[in-house]
Amino acid sequence: MTKKIFSIFLIVSSSFILASEYSFDFKIDKKFEFPDSQARAEANKIIVENAYLAFHQQSTLNKSCWENYLKNKKIKFEIKESKVETINFFERLYRVKFDPNKISFEYDHSNYIDSGC
Repeated sequence: MTKKIFSIFLIVSSSFILASEYSFDFKIDKKFEFPDSQARAEANKIIVENAYLAFHQQSTLNKSCWENYLKNKKIKFEIKESKVETINFFERLYRVKFDPNKISFEYDHSNYIDSGC
């Protein structure tokens, strides 16, 4: 019984260690009538802008390469999990959380950043 509990503990703890969740805070304009919808749209934009984290570590060079790569391109991908949280509703302050390891791309785009942009 103790061995079984220890095995379950290892499985659960290793899944937390392997997760590399990122979070980004953002604000939306107070003039929007549907702030939750606008927050979700902004969260999706942030995820797209940071999808390179699925291939590379966070850096300003990698991010600028990715942003250049995104121009005039249609990139298809699916993110399995993301969360948008309200930090302060009256200030329209939100937080998006996602794990880049849970992004599935239709094609591998990592070679653009690997080649030095």
